[in-house]
Amino acid sequence: MTTYWAELNTENIVQQIITGVDDANIEGIPTGDWYTNFSGVQCVQTYFDTPDVVAAGIGYTYDPITKIFISPYPDEE
Repeated sequence: MTTYWAELNTENIVQQIITGVDDANIEGIPTGDWYTNFSGVQCVQTYFDTPDVVAAGIGYTYDPITKIFISPYPDEE
């Protein structure tokens, strides 16, 4: 199964989405830590197949307290 990871800048804004493997560990390192080490920036897993969850997109902001991605676009009415 494929997983998706949001690469964040220092302001927690998504710069890129990368695909990864669905393993708990890679080379003995927790997967999220491995992707962070590999890319050199913080990586947070995002989900595209979960209802009621906002998936990360480029330009979205990650809130580490609520663990959600916030769209940079206003809600359309």
